[in-house]
Amino acid sequence: MDERTRHFYRWLSLCGALLLCIAAPARADVSAAALDRLAQDPYWLELLHMRQHGAHERSRAHGGGFFRAADGAVNPQAELLADIAAWRQAPLDGDAAAACLLPARYAWVRRRLPTLTLPPPPSCPQLQRWLQALAVQRITLVFASDYVNNPSSMFGHTFLRLDNRQADQDPLLTYAISYAAATHESNGLLFAVRGLTGGYPGMYSLLPYYDKVKQYNDFENRDLWEYGLDLDQREIQRILLHVWELRQVAFPYYFFSDNCAYELLKLLDIGRPSLHLSQHFHLYTIPADSVRAITAVPGLVVTRHYRPAQSTRLAWRVRTNSAAVDTLAERLYADPTTPLPASFSLDHQAQALETAFDALKLHQDRGELSMRSDPGKDLSLLLLRRARIDLPDQSTPPPTAATDPSQGHDSSHLLLATGTRQGGTFDVGWRPAYHDPSDASAGYRQGASIDFLDLDLQYRQSDRQWHLDHATLLAIQSLSPSLPFQRSLSWQMGVSAEDLPLQGHTLQANASHILLRLHGGVGMSWIPSAPWQVWTLADVQTLSGAGLSRPSLGVGPDLGFTYHHGAWQTWLDVRAHQSSGLGWLAEPSLSLDDRLRRDESLRLSTGMMALAGRRLAYLRLAWIHDF
Repeated sequence: MDERTRHFYRWLSLCGALLLCIAAPARADVSAAALDRLAQDPYWLELLHMRQHGAHERSRAHGGGFFRAADGAVNPQAELLADIAAWRQAPLDGDAAAACLLPARYAWVRRRLPTLTLPPPPSCPQLQRWLQALAVQRITLVFASDYVNNPSSMFGHTFLRLDNRQADQDPLLTYAISYAAATHESNGLLFAVRGLTGGYPGMYSLLPYYDKVKQYNDFENRDLWEYGLDLDQREIQRILLHVWELRQVAFPYYFFSDNCAYELLKLLDIGRPSLHLSQHFHLYTIPADSVRAITAVPGLVVTRHYRPAQSTRLAWRVRTNSAAVDTLAERLYADPTTPLPASFSLDHQAQALETAFDALKLHQDRGELSMRSDPGKDLSLLLLRRARIDLPDQSTPPPTAATDPSQGHDSSHLLLATGTRQGGTFDVGWRPAYHDPSDASAGYRQGASIDFLDLDLQYRQSDRQWHLDHATLLAIQSLSPSLPFQRSLSWQMGVSAEDLPLQGHTLQANASHILLRLHGGVGMSWIPSAPWQVWTLADVQTLSGAGLSRPSLGVGPDLGFTYHHGAWQTWLDVRAHQSSGLGWLAEPSLSLDDRLRRDESLRLSTGMMALAGRRLAYLRLAWIHDF
């Protein structure tokens, strides 16, 4: 919209305001200036989901009768006048009344302009039934941990639980408000591409909480963290009325910015305008960072509760059982009619039956028992045999992690480092998201890392020039530990451009060439004890670029471990590939990370490249600030 057109609409809006003032009784008049100020009020712009585009505002919302004015998406004043006119027109009562369709706007304008002549508030039967059915007394923010096997959830997911009187006894009987891309796309790559470019509409949904728990806790094995919020009834009412307005409204969904986390922050800002939560996020919004922003507000979070996934509960049960009990449980899982050894005590027999039942139920929920003739019958038999043992449930809940996601390090980081490579070096690095294998795992799922758009520039004294040390487009490592009943596959993949000292398929100390590296691998990982995780993967990689006469394809092992103790994180990775044209190319690396504070750490790292009997090593000390 050009400036001339915008002035025309503003003139037309002022004329409309004057007509409204003339039509209303003199004692209820509001000035055109007052209407103009109200139309530019930040809260009104929030209700319209306006965002600054250059010198003007434009709403991100579309559809669902969200705007009454033809240009309401770009003209907040025209929309205000159109809404007031609609509230004064028939029908004035019932579900079709404009005030019933846009109740949050109606309530706010009526409160801000008490002298404005409007008909009495309508009854809105449908809205009232909806509010009474929900009977919301509290709101709980829920964070579902990352799920790297689904691109839409690799950074976690947030939604709001609407707690009623039953929530204290059984929160599963409540409802949840969630925002997500409206799509049934099953192709992960296509979803990622369209999600990055706004190719899907994002919409709100209201579902029973037990459906969300079943989806995340049971099907996707994601732990849930529940944060009770200190919102009063007026704030809760404002959120609910605005959600009602958004029932059929769509927004452009962007994977990193206008996502579940950002939209829920906007909802909380509607409930309590003084929070300004969404204003902390401009370029991108990582769900875990939004949780940290919410928990950082003094007094806003009043309760915290951990709801472990079904697989987490099973893993803890297996870990706390004796080896003999786990062996018997595996036999019962394979054949529920397996006799119980007389040498086993009753409590050990009960533990084995319960473990076998939990494992069978987990795999049934995942749909992994297609080769089993009648898993329902097997589950019933295990329950019946367990009921014959007169002992209480033998399970114990998994311990809550010492650091919940709200206390983990922030997603972005700035790196300053000094080290050695072809002489002294100085590095400046930046990463917008999210968590790499060397980072302290407190607040994150052990064995899962996503490194996105990691950029490192390096100044070398050897030639007194800046070089691109590496630019990582995306690197994912999903180390799902292999446990009894859960033979999970671990995998990794990465796409990066790296400055490697390769020249003509040999190592050269002074060589500097940007090579494109693509790699991916699958294998197994284990957690021998809580601080340790080890893995062995079969990895494939390709290297291509000016330093090589032709692209090189390599295949080989990737072995490593992590060990974390308190603020310390140790990471060792030994990767070697038998590469075409190169022979064996080995790249071991080791890092020690000391977390000084939640968002500050020192990292000492070393590594080398070895090829055809030649070795080139590096050493680096880095200061990392997360933000």
